[in-house]
Amino acid sequence: MEMKITGMGLVCSLGGDVTDVFKRMCAGECGFRPITRFEAEPYAQKKAGQLSEDLENELRTEFPDEDISAAMMKRAGKEAMAQAKMAVAPERQGILLATNFGPMESLEWAWRERLDTQAMDEASYEPYDAVIAQMAEAFNCKGPRLQISMSCASGAAAASLAADVIREGRADRMLVLAYDSLTEYAWCGLSNLRTITTDVMRPFDPDRSGTIFSEGAAAMVLERPDAAATALGWISGAATNNNAFHMTAPPKEAAGSKRVMEDALANSGLSTADLTHVCAHATSTHANDETEAGALRNLFGERLPQISVAAHKSQLGHLLGAAGLAEAVVTVQAMRLGVIPPTINHAKNDPVCEPIDCIPGQARVKSFDAAITNSAGIGGNNSSLVLTKNGSGKSKEANAIDCLYVQSLAWVLPAGVGTGAELLSHPEWFDWSDDVNAALAAFSPKPYVKSVKGYLDPGGGYQLSAMALAVGDGAVVGLSERKGICTATRYGATTSAYKFFEQLAQKGPRLASPLIFPHGYSNTAGNLAAIEFGYGGPHMVLFGDQDVRETLEFAAARLADGTAEEMLVGAYEAGYAAALPDGRCVLNGALALKVAATPSGHDVMAIRLADLRKQPAAMPQLGTVAAFGKLLQALQ
Repeated sequence: MEMKITGMGLVCSLGGDVTDVFKRMCAGECGFRPITRFEAEPYAQKKAGQLSEDLENELRTEFPDEDISAAMMKRAGKEAMAQAKMAVAPERQGILLATNFGPMESLEWAWRERLDTQAMDEASYEPYDAVIAQMAEAFNCKGPRLQISMSCASGAAAASLAADVIREGRADRMLVLAYDSLTEYAWCGLSNLRTITTDVMRPFDPDRSGTIFSEGAAAMVLERPDAAATALGWISGAATNNNAFHMTAPPKEAAGSKRVMEDALANSGLSTADLTHVCAHATSTHANDETEAGALRNLFGERLPQISVAAHKSQLGHLLGAAGLAEAVVTVQAMRLGVIPPTINHAKNDPVCEPIDCIPGQARVKSFDAAITNSAGIGGNNSSLVLTKNGSGKSKEANAIDCLYVQSLAWVLPAGVGTGAELLSHPEWFDWSDDVNAALAAFSPKPYVKSVKGYLDPGGGYQLSAMALAVGDGAVVGLSERKGICTATRYGATTSAYKFFEQLAQKGPRLASPLIFPHGYSNTAGNLAAIEFGYGGPHMVLFGDQDVRETLEFAAARLADGTAEEMLVGAYEAGYAAALPDGRCVLNGALALKVAATPSGHDVMAIRLADLRKQPAAMPQLGTVAAFGKLLQALQ
């Protein structure tokens, strides 16, 4: 089922609404300016896609006492919802957030409170932890609420997941908000990974030397195809996957990106012959642009020279978790108005990127009815959207499934490590007390994980171990394109993230470890599992205070649409006391399920989707592990 786009919003360094940003892009402007949010002197690159002083002051006045991420989301969301116009019952209106780091401005303040006073108040942590609830209340969304973290593929992946929720009949409208802000935590970590250029961004140019990151929020309202609201454009197909290759390096010729675009096209019912425009990820790094060009050559073949390939990051910068949705908004606007913003700073094509036509120098007048976007992120995450002007009319319908068959079930808990149905008869394993997590203090993943890890966050160790037990003898040799993963965590990798921030604050930017930083992402555990087990199919990471039933919903959707034949579903927590408010209770550990759409004859349990949806929301008061465990016990 195609989804109607009825509203769009955008806030970034180039402006505070879609019209203003698009106008400036078509005029060849870019949004890089000197960093003032934090002390930039220690960093080689002292410019970023920071909001203008006027826009930031305007947002902070309009939304006082708000994290800048929340302020940007509220502004973008207001624009999108106003454009959608038609009222929808609040209970039928859901919300989905997408981000790399979450409201990091608030979290940095809370962590500085910990470092300065050796204490942290709940009120200091709430703007970070409760951002989903805050946005749902702000926009009167009483339907499903979700937040995902798929690194820099988050924005496009969010639109894909929101379409699922509508398709399943669980909402009539979804407000999608993708966001990230520039904070020193993020800038230091990304700088130390050596991804940031000291030059300007030059996508597909032989002199390119890296990316420049930006902040912003993008919004998109999606509705059923029969909704009364006017369509700005359509999402006719979408897909996500994982490279299952390496945490930071792309595979040869961006094979994962090619696969995700092929899946999005198959979902739309269109073919490459129907496309004349691509919105590329185009980060201006040597590895990304070269391999992405290879993916597009393999996808379009001899037609590639006739395809326009937008590289919007040359103007917007790399908007982190907002990038994929912001670029989709710009693509829809270009399709509506018949003009495509240029790639700036591009003098000539790198021979290894031929025959990419990246619209160099000035905006191009061009009429097109269908386009595809490509987004990618650290950890091997990929997402793609097929956008059409009037709908394709060919969108693939998913097969109906009514049951998930749990072929294996495994756990790493303070109560012990194991597999099988025993978990279902021990509700006490998911209770919490002051000393219960201490039982995991000596846990080591080495007996369960085959590959050598130079560093591993405790939560990643728990999740990898549980998934290794769930996969068992069915481990993939090489890559499986039809085996996917969905993980959930409320708190993410708190140990690694806090320790990196502590190093930054106490030792300075140059001594903050680039080894630890990638393990501080909330999605790292799922990405490592994809690499470990060769699960290169559909991929999703749910992050934050939300209903853990959504992991099973995602697995069911991918089994139904045929992009997966098997899904690993996981939940993990590793609450690090210093990183959380005083007295916060979290049950550490991990669960893992291997699920399929057909019975195997030796299944641990069967989960009827109708029964799953009748259950009360499984909210993670003690973390996702406790919530997921109690949900499974209720469903047996």
